[in-house]
Amino acid sequence: MNAVTQLESTTLEEVLAPYDVGTLARYWPAANGIENSNYFIQTQTPAGIREYVLTVMEQPANAGAAYVPMMEHLEAGGLPVAPPMRTREGLSSADLLGKAAMLQRRMSGKHIYNPTLRQIGALARFIARMHKRMATIDLALPEYPRDVTWLEERSDIVRGYVPFSDQSLIESTVEKVGSMLGRSDVRTLPRGMIHGDLFRDNVLFNDSGLTAVLDFHHAATGFLIYDLAVAANDWCNDASGCLDPERTLHLLREYHQIRPLTSSELWFFSGFTLYSALAFWLSRLAVAVHRDSSFIRFKNPDEFKRIVAHNNRYQFYIDERRLTV
Repeated sequence: MNAVTQLESTTLEEVLAPYDVGTLARYWPAANGIENSNYFIQTQTPAGIREYVLTVMEQPANAGAAYVPMMEHLEAGGLPVAPPMRTREGLSSADLLGKAAMLQRRMSGKHIYNPTLRQIGALARFIARMHKRMATIDLALPEYPRDVTWLEERSDIVRGYVPFSDQSLIESTVEKVGSMLGRSDVRTLPRGMIHGDLFRDNVLFNDSGLTAVLDFHHAATGFLIYDLAVAANDWCNDASGCLDPERTLHLLREYHQIRPLTSSELWFFSGFTLYSALAFWLSRLAVAVHRDSSFIRFKNPDEFKRIVAHNNRYQFYIDERRLTV
C-alpha cells in the first residue's frame, strides 16, 4: 500500500556488506509487493550466482519481535518458508534509509492463478502443519488486529465514499460478524498462530508441488479456522463470489487429515468466510478511497464485495462426515 522505496546499487552494497552472501551482481524490484518494498537480488560467490529477496519494511510486521523466532521455528519444523537471514553479528535486519530491511533467500517456484485440486490440497496440508508446529512453541504473538472494533472503524472511514447500497451491506455485515464473534461458543474455537494472508500470490509451486509460503507479516494469534476461510475465499471461489463445493471440501478434508477440525469449526466456517471477506473488502476500500498518490498500490475491492454479498444470502455448510469419506 506504500510507495516503493527506490534503491541505488551503492545503498544495496552497504546493506549486503554485513552478510556472507557474496558481492552484488544484479537487482530489480519485485512486481507483486503491496505493503512493503521487495527487491530480487543476485550475488556473485565463489560457488556461483545466489539469489535473495530484500524486503524494506514500509510498515512493521504485525508479529513484532516475535516475527523472526516464528519464522525460524517454522523452518526448523521442515516447513517451506524463508526466515530472515542473520548478519555475521547475528542481527536479523539492517537499517536502510531509516527503515528495517530483511534479507531472505529467494524461494523457488512460481505463483499460480487457476489452482488445481492437488495444489489446494498441498496448501491445506501446509496450513495444518503450520498450525500444529506453532502450537509447540510458547511465543507471544499479538492478537489478530482485524477485530470487531477494527471493522467498525474501517466502516466509518469509507462512509460517504461508497454507494449507499454498499454502505448498507457493510454495516449489516459488520453487525452480523460482530454478533458471531461475541458468541460464547465461538470464543472457545481453537486458536493459535495464523498467517492471516494466505492468498495465491503468497504461495509458490513447481511441477512437484508447493515450494514456499511467503509474507508472514500479518501473522498473529487468532482463530485457526480463519486461515482456512481466507484461503477458501481466494482459492475456492468462482467469479460470482460463490464457493465451489468440490474445491472447498477438498481444502477442509486435506487439512482435517493432519489437524482434525472440530464440529464447531465446521459449523462456523461459513461465518468466518464472511468475516474474512468483509475484513479484506474494508481493508482494500480504505486504501482505495484515501490514496493520495498514484504510486500507492492497492487491489480491487470488488471481488470481496461479491463474496460478502453472496455469503450474506447463502450459508456454506459441509457435513463433518464428508471429511473422512
